[in-house]
Amino acid sequence: MPAKKLQPATEGGTYRHVHNKGIEKRFIFGDEADYQVFLNYLEDYLNPPKTPESTKKEFTVNGRVFRGVPHQPKNYFNKVELVAYSLEPNHFHLLLHEIKRKSLQAFMRSLCTRYSIYFNKKYDRTGTLFEGPYKSVVVEDQKNLSHLARYFHKHSQYSSYPQYLGQTGTPKVSSKVIQSVINNEENYRDFVEKHQLNNEERALLSKIVLEDVNIHLVRRDLTVTKPKKSYRIPELIGAGTIFLILLVLGIRNINMSAHTSATLGTKTFLASPSPSESPAATTEAKTKIINY
Repeated sequence: MPAKKLQPATEGGTYRHVHNKGIEKRFIFGDEADYQVFLNYLEDYLNPPKTPESTKKEFTVNGRVFRGVPHQPKNYFNKVELVAYSLEPNHFHLLLHEIKRKSLQAFMRSLCTRYSIYFNKKYDRTGTLFEGPYKSVVVEDQKNLSHLARYFHKHSQYSSYPQYLGQTGTPKVSSKVIQSVINNEENYRDFVEKHQLNNEERALLSKIVLEDVNIHLVRRDLTVTKPKKSYRIPELIGAGTIFLILLVLGIRNINMSAHTSATLGTKTFLASPSPSESPAATTEAKTKIINY
């Protein structure tokens, strides 16, 4: 899908803020594993490609064991570079350096499609996962880049902040363009946790965050709730069929009980005929009731 607000890349590439969210504001990350899968996909796409030998796996066909190279995802190493990221339960932010012109669109299509397939399979759902085509805006200077990265890191528990503080983590991020402005990790920590935006900075940031800048002004605790499992039509039909069978059997049992009670009551009445009735008449009455 084509991106919104894409502009032609310059000779040295462009820095872009990319944002997308779940359809109808639904969660796109249901648990810790979902966050990790998304980050693993970023690593697969943006890190140097693995050698064929390192990806070989054993598989068995008709009792014979073979070693082969499974299908590998596309790779965008040296085409797109990850500068910073922030993942929220129902949306994500990526700060990307588009090195090779027109590579960002292909990268985002691969990432969103692959993650949607994973998510739909895990939660037994169908249809689109994201609200629509991702949004993208060019970030033109280093000052804006640093404020955008700070915005990511100040308000999300799943972000590239640990990597900026010198901690190891995946996927690998290229922080040099922002670190060159902030000098070192301790200064960057102060910049994220203590710096207060002035009116000019707030105005600049509002043009590139692609959402309401006031949403993330304070850190908040995020409770990740697993999306509700969607039930498939065959399962609903099966449940409905079982209900109807039980209902019919219940009605049948009630009718049989009522019929049996009525029959037994009639037999008891006829078992004590009045003296004026003859045995033949009594036998005839019994026969009629039984045949009924």
